[in-house]
Amino acid sequence: MSINLNILEKILKNRPVRVPGVVKESFRNNFDGARNTEWSRHKGLFEVIFYHGEKEKIARFDQEGILLEYRINLQLDTIAPEIKRRAAAEGEIMNCIEFHSVDTIRYEFIVRDEKLVRYLLLTDMAGNRIRKEIL
Repeated sequence: MSINLNILEKILKNRPVRVPGVVKESFRNNFDGARNTEWSRHKGLFEVIFYHGEKEKIARFDQEGILLEYRINLQLDTIAPEIKRRAAAEGEIMNCIEFHSVDTIRYEFIVRDEKLVRYLLLTDMAGNRIRKEIL
């Protein structure tokens, strides 16, 4: 019985998400020329992973098509030098996400210390630490 449930669970997870036209239209208006889109639903929101301007991005929309936030996976060599310097003071930078919300830009870093302990570091637009927590 559990084997059949596992198969059913896999089938349900891989079903295409039905994205309302208003959400798709808002996506096109905000990210013209996006490619390799992959939609999912998460907590009542529509989330899309895609490439735009040669960068991997993730965007979230509500059911009315309003863009709530988007994230850009940054290559480490593209981080602004001052922000990179401040983050590097917290540990070795492993990853950086530029987070755009309605009214601000923040950066989410994964950094690790000399003992290889990883942390989530959240900074403001200038690279000032907002929060640091162990992963």
